[in-house]
Amino acid sequence: MNKAIVLAIVSVFILLIPLGVSIQTIKADSNEPVVLGGGVTVYSPVNTTYSTSCLNLNVTFNAGAGVRDSLNYSIDGKYGGPITLAFNDTPSFHMFSLETGLVPLPELSNGSHRLTVYVEGDLNDYHGANPPGAPFKETAPGSADYVASWVDTVDFTIDSSGGTIDSAPPIIVNLSIENQTYNTTEIPLNFTVDKSISQGAYSLDGKGNVTIVGNSTLTDLSVGAHNVTVYAWDDAGNVGASQTVNFTVVNASTATVQMSEPFPTALVIAAFVASVVAVVLTILVYVKWIKR
Repeated sequence: MNKAIVLAIVSVFILLIPLGVSIQTIKADSNEPVVLGGGVTVYSPVNTTYSTSCLNLNVTFNAGAGVRDSLNYSIDGKYGGPITLAFNDTPSFHMFSLETGLVPLPELSNGSHRLTVYVEGDLNDYHGANPPGAPFKETAPGSADYVASWVDTVDFTIDSSGGTIDSAPPIIVNLSIENQTYNTTEIPLNFTVDKSISQGAYSLDGKGNVTIVGNSTLTDLSVGAHNVTVYAWDDAGNVGASQTVNFTVVNASTATVQMSEPFPTALVIAAFVASVVAVVLTILVYVKWIKR
């Protein structure tokens, strides 16, 4: 893609970044995902009470084209490390790329806790018509390099004294995609889970997880062999995986659909018609010969 076009798209993206404060505390009152600043959505932990002391930090991140990002976290003020992100590689250009991060948290004690997520975005060698909007700032006066940062916190509670701790992963069954050949590039991806989940995702051909909120559809599939695995996270942070399904996509215009019939009726009818025609022709020839 032309460099000028890419810079123009990046300029629009940056100018659309919210101008609000870059440090905030998020309070959630349910198990719903929490949207933080800088393009981060947290699926676990959120501001609720968990019955297990072992949780996963489960996030998605909308990475902007042309911006180099880094994500880190801390628990109760103690630095935990970087949040490694996996993305779904696509052949076409996108202004945003959805990435997924999953980090096992250290075992937590009963009581209140605070998760802090740090996001830093670097925009280097920027020469757009307008300077990037806040919270991006020049790294030095007159510099073409810009940096922005977001710090967001989520409060939650651990109470593992109230009975059995849920450590069972979700069970995923009834996948709609089967080990067979499809003559379409769009295949519904439906499935059933045995418990309430906070997030779902699928991995196509071993690539990074694509976050979904429920049943979905695989689109723009290339002709050839594929495989897909579905993942689900429950409210306690347990993750379950489906069986990996292998399937094949063929060109619909050249696909041969074979109909299963108990008996070759069409062939029998054709043979019968041919026999009748032959008999009629034989009779006509015989009658004509008699008249002579």
